[in-house]
Amino acid sequence: MKQDFERTTTERLLLRAVREGDLEAVFALHSDPATNQFSRRGYMATREDARRILDVWLEDWARDGVGYWLVERLDAPGVVVGLSGLRHKELEGQRVLNLAYRFAPQTWGSGFATEASRVALGLAARHLPHVPLVAIIHPNNVASLRVAERLGMRLDRHVTEDGIQNRVYVPG
Repeated sequence: MKQDFERTTTERLLLRAVREGDLEAVFALHSDPATNQFSRRGYMATREDARRILDVWLEDWARDGVGYWLVERLDAPGVVVGLSGLRHKELEGQRVLNLAYRFAPQTWGSGFATEASRVALGLAARHLPHVPLVAIIHPNNVASLRVAERLGMRLDRHVTEDGIQNRVYVPG
C-alpha cells in the first residue's frame, strides 16, 4: 500500500510524499497570504513553523504509510506547485482521512487540485475503504468547494474547528 501512496503521477503531475529536504517548498507554499487566505491558522511566518508541520507530515508517512504529497508539474521537475493528498486526523472523536489541496496562485484554475485529489480518492477507496474520508472546507473558499463538488463529493455537515465553522464534504 505505502508505495502506491508514496509516489504516483497523473497526466500532468508528480505526486510524491513529503521528504526531509522539503522545508523551503513547504514554507514557500504556506507563507503566501493568498494561498492561505482560508487556513485556520493563517499563513506561516517562520521556517520554524514550516519545520514543525513538515515533521508532523513526515511522522504521518512513517506511522501510517499515507500522508500529504508535494505536487510538481511533470514538465517542470523539482518545482513544487502545491500540496495535496490524505492524512489521518481526528474529527469529532472519529479517525478520518482528511483530503487536502493547496496550490500556488499561479496554478489556480488549472485543474491541478481536482487532478491530484482524484488520485487520492481512488487510492483511499482501494486501500483504506474502512476509513471515512472528508474534506473540511471554509464556507467562503468557493474555489475549494467547487473542487469538492467536481470530485463528486457532497456536503455532509458543518463543524467548528478553532472557533471557525467549516463545511464537511464526503464522497458522494
